[in-house]
Amino acid sequence: PPYFSCCSPAGPRRSSPSGRSRAMTTRAMAAKYLEMSKPPGPAAFWFGLGAAIRSVGKAVDEAGRLMQMETGHDEKLPIPCTVVTVGAKAPTIGQSFVAPSATVAGDVMLDTGASVWYGAVVRAHGSRVTIGEMSCVQENAIVTSKPTAPVSVGKLVTIGAGSLVEGATLLDGCSVGPGCVVSPGSSIGAKAILAAGSVLAPKATVPAGQLWAGKPAKKVGDVTAADADGAVADARAMCALSIVHSEHAWMSLDDIEFTALQYKIEGNRPENWNQLLRDAPSFEEMPKLRTRIAEVTAQLG
Repeated sequence: PPYFSCCSPAGPRRSSPSGRSRAMTTRAMAAKYLEMSKPPGPAAFWFGLGAAIRSVGKAVDEAGRLMQMETGHDEKLPIPCTVVTVGAKAPTIGQSFVAPSATVAGDVMLDTGASVWYGAVVRAHGSRVTIGEMSCVQENAIVTSKPTAPVSVGKLVTIGAGSLVEGATLLDGCSVGPGCVVSPGSSIGAKAILAAGSVLAPKATVPAGQLWAGKPAKKVGDVTAADADGAVADARAMCALSIVHSEHAWMSLDDIEFTALQYKIEGNRPENWNQLLRDAPSFEEMPKLRTRIAEVTAQLG
C-alpha cells in the first residue's frame, strides 16, 4: 500500500499542489528575508572578520580550560544511537518508524508499518528480535532477546509504555498493557490481553483470547470481541500516528535550516500577523493534525 512509503525516515513526503505552492512561496520569502538581513559590504570582509573573532574565542576558551586544570569540565555531544550495529549485525528498519530518541540495536527486524516510540529500546542479545507488521513498541518500553530465547512479535501487537519484554513470543493482535513484565520463555496468544502492571512468569503461556492480570499474572476472564477489535484498532491508530510523526521527527538538513529560518522570520512579525493573514482574500487554512490523522487512518482501511 502506498502509505507505507511514509513510514520510513527516508520515505517520500507527499503534499497537494496547493501545499507545494505555499511551500515554494514561503521559501522565496525566507530567501528574500535572509538576503535583506545580510550586513552591508563585501562578503569576504565579513567572513574574515567572523573567522578572526571565532579564533579569538577559541583561544580564550582554551586559556580558561588550562587555568582550570583537572577541575575543568569539557562539554561533549553524545553520539546518536538510534540504530546500532552489534557484532556485525545491523537492524533491518525498512518502511517503519523509529523515534529519534529510541534505540534499536543488533539483529532486529522491523516489519512494514512497525513503530518504536520515544525512549524505547529494542535490543537483540544473542538471538533475533522480530517486530511484526503494524505493531508498536510504545514510549520507554524495553524489548530484548536472550541468547537462548529470541523475541517474536506478530502483527498488530501493542507493547504498552514502560513494559519489559524478554525472550518472549507475542502472537497476532495481542496487547501488553503499560508497565507489564513479560518474562523469558513466556508467550501470549493471538488476541489475548495482559492487563497493565501485570507480571507474566517465565515460560508461562497465555492462551488465545484470554485476559490475564496480576503479579504473577493469571486468567481473570475472556477477551470479548469488542475488546479484541479495540486492541487491533489501537494498533492501527498507532501506525497512523507514526506516519504523522515520521513527517517531522526525521528532517533533512535543508528542512531543519528552513524551519530555523521560519522561527527567525516569525519573531519579526507584528503581533496581529495571524489576523492579517486570515483577512487576506487568498487565505487558505492549513490542515489540522486531527484531519491528517483521519486521512492516514482512512488509507489504512
